[in-house]
Amino acid sequence: MSYNPYAYAQHDERNVYLNDRSQQGPGGIPAQHPNAASSFGKGPQQHQQQQQANAPNGSFPFQDPRSSMAYQLGQSAFSNIIGQNNFSQIQENLSKATGDTSAVSHYFQVSNSYVFRKLKIILMPFLHRNWQRLPTPQNGTVSGPSFQVPRVDVNSPDMYIPVMGLVTYILCWNFQQGLQGSFDPGNLYQRLSTTLASVLMDLFILKMGLFLLVSAKSPTTSIVELACYVGYKFVPLTLALLLPSTPYFASVVGKVYLLIAFGVFLLRSVKFNLFVDGGNEVHTVKKSVVKKCNYFLFMYGFVWQSILMWLMG
Repeated sequence: MSYNPYAYAQHDERNVYLNDRSQQGPGGIPAQHPNAASSFGKGPQQHQQQQQANAPNGSFPFQDPRSSMAYQLGQSAFSNIIGQNNFSQIQENLSKATGDTSAVSHYFQVSNSYVFRKLKIILMPFLHRNWQRLPTPQNGTVSGPSFQVPRVDVNSPDMYIPVMGLVTYILCWNFQQGLQGSFDPGNLYQRLSTTLASVLMDLFILKMGLFLLVSAKSPTTSIVELACYVGYKFVPLTLALLLPSTPYFASVVGKVYLLIAFGVFLLRSVKFNLFVDGGNEVHTVKKSVVKKCNYFLFMYGFVWQSILMWLMG
């Protein structure tokens, strides 16, 4: 009996052909999956809504894939620096403080246009006019922050720029140390620890100052949003590190401008949204309280931030 080397190949091709014929309907039309008929004729938006409805809770934290990518990028970068265990602990504490994990993911929904416009406002706040945030439509089932996400409203605070700014600041500082010939891998962790300690102290001063000045019955900015505003300082800090040291006068003028610009941005961002809640309702506050808050924000935004950023830079 002669051996045919193509016997098994012919047998497999025949089985594949029979399987394909068995999946076809009358007239040679391929049979569709049972779920395919229900999604036929629906647009991309309706199909996405159907997928989100059928998916388990937490499978679709964002409707925009770019927002999900930004959140994952910031999460991975921050977890690589401080460690996965420490990042999990911080994320758990934030979830307990806000009551919902979606409240934290709200501040990572950014886009490229938002990032560019936000950086422009931080560096040139004198050109920005409207500082009021946009509220979300009230439908009776609002959970988490009741303002628009950052990619919709440029005045909304976000966590993407502070996290990326922190990473860039640490890398630029160590790169500058390497150019000076004093780079040490141990300085990376040391600089990160001192920077996070400075941010926590800065956040504590801002939160306690607003808590003591503003009445408990009046709404104040949440701790997460205050952390966003405090974290924006890494944008001018990074640029101050990248400024050339010569000529000395131009370097000093550039650093002074960055300090003043960030002070104006911080003052106006917090001031214009301090007495407004999620429903865009302005609460009546005594003029004396508003006056004290303005003095505190001026001292905090210009004097204290200038001293802190000068020491960190």
